[in-house]
Amino acid sequence: MASLFWGQANAEPKRQFRFELSFTSRNGDQPGDIPVWTVKTATKPVAQISTITHQYIDHTFNFPGRVTWQPITVTLVDPVNPDLSFAFLDILGKAGYKYPDTDSIARASLSKKDFTDTIGNVVLKQIDSTGLEIERWELVNPIITNIDFGGTLSYESDDMVE
Repeated sequence: MASLFWGQANAEPKRQFRFELSFTSRNGDQPGDIPVWTVKTATKPVAQISTITHQYIDHTFNFPGRVTWQPITVTLVDPVNPDLSFAFLDILGKAGYKYPDTDSIARASLSKKDFTDTIGNVVLKQIDSTGLEIERWELVNPIITNIDFGGTLSYESDDMVE
């Protein structure tokens, strides 16, 4: 007979709203830091496994190939203080991006080392009802591939800028 899992008093699913995401090099109270309470949504990592097919007469056999980790997406609310627009512009600058207003600066470019030194690792934790960590993902040497500084502003909306 099957166990009545959901009927047990201590059975509890992981809940989507119980999580924290932090950037290990930017999780304090200094200008440019990104507090965990500004994170609104985060996608969990996805591993995509390619397949290699082999055909033999009238049969097709599949074998596992390489694992490719897909990018995660994080949405943050941009408060007045701390100013996350400033934080992400600071990350870009410290990662090597410079506005090309002179010939020498125009030759500068982003580097993976500077990116990872600037943001550190990204840690995504799921927590239980008491705040204890029950699942942890640590993205090592991450890079940022897309920054949206808030999308559309509208006089008709009282939504927060994300």
